[in-house]
This record gives sequence, structure tokens and C-alpha cells, in this order.
Amino acid sequence: MEQAMSQLLQAYEKGKLSRRALLQGLALVAVGSAPVDAAGFRSDGINHVSLYVTDMTKSAAFYDRVFGAKITKRDGSTLVEFGKGRLVIRPGKPVGVVDHFAVGVGEKLDKAAVTADLKASGATAYAEGNELRVKDPDGFPIQLSAY
Repeated sequence: MEQAMSQLLQAYEKGKLSRRALLQGLALVAVGSAPVDAAGFRSDGINHVSLYVTDMTKSAAFYDRVFGAKITKRDGSTLVEFGKGRLVIRPGKPVGVVDHFAVGVGEKLDKAAVTADLKASGATAYAEGNELRVKDPDGFPIQLSAY
């Protein structure tokens, strides 16, 4: 994992990757990483990465056939599970773009407590539907999610 992260950072430093591409790559590499502490709550890794695709059925069949992933269809998206790693595929454009990633915060998401912790650390949480999100300094959306 360290080598992949190092290669991504080198590409970014040489101007071959945008900040957004760097974040997307690091998010994908970090799936399954060790828990980290952030603010007053404990982040336990990347919960999922969300990817835009042209055809969810075709993409799900690919991940099942090629990687043996567990496929779960949901309303408007499909969950693709690789052991502990999870990918959410959904229709959208531009295709192949990570539209967000989710940081896991344990078994239960206490929205009020997490919102207060984020505010104390200088970040502003916002609701999108029933989800809690925060944006990084460049405006990239990060969802906070319970497992």
C-alpha cells in the first residue's frame, strides 16, 4: 500500500495528477486501511468509494465475473463488495469518475456529535438526504458513514 501511495504522490508532485485524481487514487488505495482518529470520533477506514458508470448491470456483472465480488442491487445504485472493501456504482457522468468516498465511523453515526466534532476541528458538516457529508479544502465531498 505504501508503494502505491508513494507513486500517486510522486505523480501529483510532477504535475501528472490533479489534486482530485490524487484524492481518488488515495481513497482507492486506502480501502481496508487501519483505523485513524479524527476530531472526537474514530474513523475506521474507507467505508466505500462511489463510481459513475454507464450501465450498472453490465458493470456489476464484470465485477462479479472478474473479481468474484458480492453484488447487492439498491435503489439507484449497486453495492460491489470485495471482502471488507466496498464500491458503489451508480449511473452518472463523466463515466469512470469517483464522485465521493465515504469514511467509516463505526457501527452507529451520531450525527449531532460528529457535526459538533467536525465544527470544533474547523470543518462544516452538511446533510445530503439522510447522509452526513463534509467537503475537503478543494470542495471534494466526503460522506461519513456507519457500517
